[in-house]
Amino acid sequence: MIEEEAVVARTEKGGIWVEKPRKSACGGCMQRCASATVDQYLGAPIIRLQVFSQIEVQVGDRVMLGIEEDAIVKGSLWAYLIPLLGLFLGAVLGDVVASALNSPFSSDGLSAFGGVVGLVLSFFLLKFTRVLSRDHLRPVILRKLS
Repeated sequence: MIEEEAVVARTEKGGIWVEKPRKSACGGCMQRCASATVDQYLGAPIIRLQVFSQIEVQVGDRVMLGIEEDAIVKGSLWAYLIPLLGLFLGAVLGDVVASALNSPFSSDGLSAFGGVVGLVLSFFLLKFTRVLSRDHLRPVILRKLS
């Protein structure tokens, strides 16, 4: 279980909204690199998430959020692998169609077009099947800290 601390910002019927300042990529170093300088002048952006809870919390409470590691791995697999497969399958299909039809167009052009179409269709597949918005991919409140 991956855990992270957050603050309750709002409570609603459908869930609880929590906020957490985003950590910079090099939050632990003292080298004063560009990332630290940008964070210093622009401020750390705040991440807002809707989470589920069996625990009674109030606005302003500090809570510990948790999400299962395998949920992150599966979500990443869906988010990266499906579009990549759509790109490759679309490109191969475009090349096959160009070869089968003896098209006057370049097979490279139709292959590129097929790849883009496959990529876009895979994004629609992920969007409308809601694979990445399942409840098991959302963090939950594990405990109240204060």
